[in-house]
Amino acid sequence: MLSTEQLRELIERLQESRTLAKALLEPQSGGIDEFEVGDSAIGRLTRMDAIQVQAMSDMSRSQLGVRLQQVEAALVAFDEGRYGFCNRCKEPIDVDRLLAIPEAPLCLACQQAIENG
Repeated sequence: MLSTEQLRELIERLQESRTLAKALLEPQSGGIDEFEVGDSAIGRLTRMDAIQVQAMSDMSRSQLGVRLQQVEAALVAFDEGRYGFCNRCKEPIDVDRLLAIPEAPLCLACQQAIENG
């Protein structure tokens, strides 16, 4: 089980992760997202490079969005007294797993069962 100190540390990390993810997902000026693929302002990047960079940026934003959703869900679970318990089997999630991935919604056994089909 989580100690009070561990729980406090994990919640602080989740709140920091939420703040960072929201900041990174906000549109920023000067980023690659502002350029059209054929825009001459891209400079030395070829059209293919620009397409690849844009695709990687979109994928990163998508993955960051998923992580933000998981962090938000973990904070809601904390507010409801469910934090640290597996969403699938309802057993406690191992402390080491939570320390590594504070937003983990599943215990390792359930995560592996889902990944293995």
